[in-house]
Amino acid sequence: MSSSNASAAGNTGIALATPVILPSMSDSGFSHLGLRQKLVLGADALDRVGTEATAQGMARPLLICSARARVSVLFHRVEASFGSVRPTMWSEVPVHAPLSTTLRAVAFARAAGCDGILAFGGGSVSDLAKGVALALAEGDTLEPFVVRREHGQIVGQTSMTPKLPIIAVPTTLSGAEVTPGFSLTRDDAYKLLFRDPQLAARVVLLDPAVLSDLPQALLAGTLANALAHGCEALYSLVRTPISSLFARDGLRELMHGADLWFAAAHDGQPIDAGLRRQGSTALLLGGYLVATAIVNARTALHHATCHKLAPVLGASHGEINALILPHALAFNLPACAQALEDIASAIGCATASVESVIERLNCHARRSALRQRLREFGVERDCLADVAQRVYAEPGLAFNPRPISSAAQIEQMLDGAW
Repeated sequence: MSSSNASAAGNTGIALATPVILPSMSDSGFSHLGLRQKLVLGADALDRVGTEATAQGMARPLLICSARARVSVLFHRVEASFGSVRPTMWSEVPVHAPLSTTLRAVAFARAAGCDGILAFGGGSVSDLAKGVALALAEGDTLEPFVVRREHGQIVGQTSMTPKLPIIAVPTTLSGAEVTPGFSLTRDDAYKLLFRDPQLAARVVLLDPAVLSDLPQALLAGTLANALAHGCEALYSLVRTPISSLFARDGLRELMHGADLWFAAAHDGQPIDAGLRRQGSTALLLGGYLVATAIVNARTALHHATCHKLAPVLGASHGEINALILPHALAFNLPACAQALEDIASAIGCATASVESVIERLNCHARRSALRQRLREFGVERDCLADVAQRVYAEPGLAFNPRPISSAAQIEQMLDGAW
């Protein structure tokens, strides 16, 4: 890590808590949630969407994708997989899945009599698909099902109504297709969080073609999001031995895949298609594994911050992940000796130090020239207190290994990132 980045990540102005080693869940027993989900990974995955939809009983599926994805060559492969039958299309998917857009899509799906949902795209597409499925089951008033933190406790009504099946073809490493959690964004840029095991995709189809031509900056941002899933899964207070296994292997695949993917084009040389394909396959598998890990381990301070910060800045979730990750790790890792060792080993660090872990995790984001400071997004420093208050209400803080007793701690971390 450069000296400036090391300073930004390590000197947050916060006194660190006494380091602790998190207890092994296997010492006292644990419970682990297994989702009903089929994974298909391979070069022909895009061509199997129609077959998988039929197997799920979908006769009138709603296909949700972004306007950009709809004109891609890959989309035409998905569409062709249905043969002569064409699914109903919804291609209005703004970033961060606005609640208002979701409700319009719900009305559209009702009118079309859709009996299943296909999500082709990144995290916003998956979140919007889950929101549509929830509203079709429960009605358009979704606020009772929002998950939030009150007085240190996580609260929110659980939806028991059966949901339409979702099939997902992710085009980034968001992991949203794997998990039961999702978010929808109000008009005031406030993200509402939901969690429903029925809303994890029934089938996930991973095709390396979706990453092969991804712009470098977009890949670096979505990679940072996936890496954060693995790190937070390893230091979460509710991790299990099974989720930790997924997280360690997922981080290993992600870093291996990223090294191959970014090495495929070096010093202006032509892209090595075979090398990039190998990297894409490893990245997709790694992203799936770390997303599977957070189904049980959940996410903590890092993602709590990104959920609230990205909509405020109008930035992509991936880019904000790349910016915040070094600072969240500098806040947490000194209090998590075992997690620090596990992460360092999984990503190939020579030493298990906070500095070496941050340097290794941040190398591809820095190489891709992603913005490293909040002020580069035009945010004013005096706005950080309001963002910190929003983050302080996030349910993920309940799983953070280092206790957070006030919004001031979060504001100091944000100030270090400013």
